[in-house]
Amino acid sequence: MTSLLERARQGNPLNELDLSDLHGHIGYFNFGIPDLSLDGMVAAMDRIGIARIVCSHMRCMSADVAWGNDQVLLAMRRFPGRILGYFSVWPASAAAVREETGRCLAHPFTGLKLHNVNAFSYDDPAYEPAYEACARRCMPVLLHTWGEPREFQAVRALTARYPGLSFLLAHAGSTHEADYIAIARDCPNVYLDTALSASPRGLIERLARGAGADKVVWGSDSYFFSPAQQIGKVLGAALPDADKLKILSLNARRILARILPA
Repeated sequence: MTSLLERARQGNPLNELDLSDLHGHIGYFNFGIPDLSLDGMVAAMDRIGIARIVCSHMRCMSADVAWGNDQVLLAMRRFPGRILGYFSVWPASAAAVREETGRCLAHPFTGLKLHNVNAFSYDDPAYEPAYEACARRCMPVLLHTWGEPREFQAVRALTARYPGLSFLLAHAGSTHEADYIAIARDCPNVYLDTALSASPRGLIERLARGAGADKVVWGSDSYFFSPAQQIGKVLGAALPDADKLKILSLNARRILARILPA
């Protein structure tokens, strides 16, 4: 039987594997990105055989999240089932978060994306209305992380408070690799996201063996990075194909299947 890596090296799309990219972006950012079009994103997915990508807008890092959420909704409507959406909120107040959460969840968003570039901790009380609403629907929450102790402390508190949420820790292994593995092992609803600009040799293997392949999910961070390069890190890892399939497809399928209608 031809391995997943061999098939990819032959340039064959992996369509039948139902691949899910759980970490994507749309919109302009302040460095050069060759193709910012939705058509370009979907074409890249087609070349690889990626069934779907869950995207937030680059404005998730600014107070202008509502405009960004609207752009994600337009992308979802243009490519239904291929581009899914994370909405984002800005924690100016619990009332503002509640209002934007309600507005977004009147539409078929898939989950919540938060970024701590705003200097707010993920367990800030202002975020509670968003967590509570997503917990009622068993939605995934993608958190930008960079291995900071305060991030792990906040996530541990949140996982206990909201067991219905799946917390995806972006850029797992960026720093403090052992702490990422420990929190994924300790907390049933924490998953490690593979998106990372660097490609340390053996990182995917260490995350999968340390936390368990069931606790690692694939994200490309498109547009920031090429999905071909990011999926290559998983396909080229020294892991059984069965574990690669969990990371690239089965774990995401399980997380997405839990989402409940409003």
